[in-house]
Amino acid sequence: MSKEKKIHIDINCDLGEWDALDPRPEQQLRDRKIMSLVSSINIACGGHRGDGHSIRTTMEHAAYLDIAIGLHPSFPDRQGFGRVEKPWSDLVAKSLYNQLDFGRSLAREVGVELHHIKPHGALYNMASKYESWAEKLWTLFRNWDDDILVYGLSESEMSKGIGLDIMSVDEGRSYESELGSSESEAVASSDEGAGVHAGTSSEVTNEFWAFDMKLGDGFCAEAFADRAYNPNLTLRSRSKDGAVYSDPSIVLAQVQEMVLHGQIRCVDGISRSLKVQSICLHSDTPGAVEMAELIARSLKELDIEVRPCL
Repeated sequence: MSKEKKIHIDINCDLGEWDALDPRPEQQLRDRKIMSLVSSINIACGGHRGDGHSIRTTMEHAAYLDIAIGLHPSFPDRQGFGRVEKPWSDLVAKSLYNQLDFGRSLAREVGVELHHIKPHGALYNMASKYESWAEKLWTLFRNWDDDILVYGLSESEMSKGIGLDIMSVDEGRSYESELGSSESEAVASSDEGAGVHAGTSSEVTNEFWAFDMKLGDGFCAEAFADRAYNPNLTLRSRSKDGAVYSDPSIVLAQVQEMVLHGQIRCVDGISRSLKVQSICLHSDTPGAVEMAELIARSLKELDIEVRPCL
């Protein structure tokens, strides 16, 4: 097989989901082991977990391994680990801006470039299911950085927004004019508890509603190595049996089918076409390191290049 036609895939993992309030030393150890087996990582930046130390430490190790670094923002929800759905609001939007700004400031301190954004938990799921949420998040992320890649579920509402490029129409309105003083204080208070620099309202002026759109690119279609898929290519709910695969042989077979054939075997036993540019591995499941090692070894044996999504 020629070098130009060599099959390649991005393998990503959600990491840095610990902090001073919840240090989780075993998770930190798994993070470091898994980082050597993937090509990109998504770092919790203060919404569901993460603080300055966890973000900086994870970025430094990723830089040493020369893997792509992404931010993993979520609803400001430490108690529910970002897995509880919430309504869209200016407070949610500001928290997301703050998380991204916090991650970018630390990246600059460490001297690394940010490669992508991947929303976490309920935020990811809502953007996958609802067109309005996909549009809001895509707009917010590309307003924050118009060159940043956005990772999202393949064949979801988020993926249907592929190619939307955000152009500023006006300077927007500051949050100070949109939020009352009590609301602004509430945001600052909640972010401070997560270790996020809340900043001032004048620091966040690129409003998500001040935009226009044109066709472009910047979306990376993601699939999951250990999740079951419904016939409509949505993820099987974690509340149902068989939603998460723990058998390494099943996980490996799913990864190989996605990479080699561009397909996913759904819960009805039928394989369906699925565009996959990046495959997510979970670091907090039992046997996560062994699973990552098995997948990395298999991809190498198949002469498949593991590299970041471009």
